[in-house]
Amino acid sequence: MAHVTFIARSMDGLILVETWDDSNKVQPQQKQQAKQLLRKLHNMPPRCSVEGSGDHVFHYSMVDGVCYMALFDKSYPKNFAFAFLEEIYSLFQEELKREYGTGSVDYRSHIETIEKPYYFIKFDRQITKKKAEYKDPSSSKALGRLNENLTEVSSIMRQNIDEILQRGDNLNSVSKKARELSDNSKQFRSMTSQLSFATMIQKYGVPVVIVLVIIMIICFKFWHK
Repeated sequence: MAHVTFIARSMDGLILVETWDDSNKVQPQQKQQAKQLLRKLHNMPPRCSVEGSGDHVFHYSMVDGVCYMALFDKSYPKNFAFAFLEEIYSLFQEELKREYGTGSVDYRSHIETIEKPYYFIKFDRQITKKKAEYKDPSSSKALGRLNENLTEVSSIMRQNIDEILQRGDNLNSVSKKARELSDNSKQFRSMTSQLSFATMIQKYGVPVVIVLVIIMIICFKFWHK
């Protein structure tokens, strides 16, 4: 079954709700990896399996700006894992209807305006109840759930979490260098403009002053005739 389940905003990884099991199988390192992974989702495919540390794997699915992610044993069937996430998605849609109403409601825009984490913390009860149904993948109830769910998992990408986190660090570094180059370019253009103006003053300043003085003298004489 899922040792930890997250529902988070995909654009920045803001956690809306999370649940943990009571078996203490999840190590602090895995908890840290999960939160780091959630912050990298904007660069990731909509569905993916990410190998974590030890004998665990993160499976996630992103729909309409929301990520549904859970940590499973690597031996847990992949199709059951994604069937579980699909059911969590369906339950969360009902939760959004209760929270924001039905009809032509843009749930994504509401989620994007949430400022504090764990906004849907009460939803963890429904996740916990659903986890129990998928605890034993060989049970008749779990098999029945799988037959109802037609999620295709064979084409879902599989990646390594260390590579993802490293790639994210590299992308952040490149982005930082790009911003620095842009700032330096702006400063250079500003300095170039200032130097050009100073050069123009040095070249034409004296002649312009002389012409202005002559004009002033002519005007003075004209008005005093």
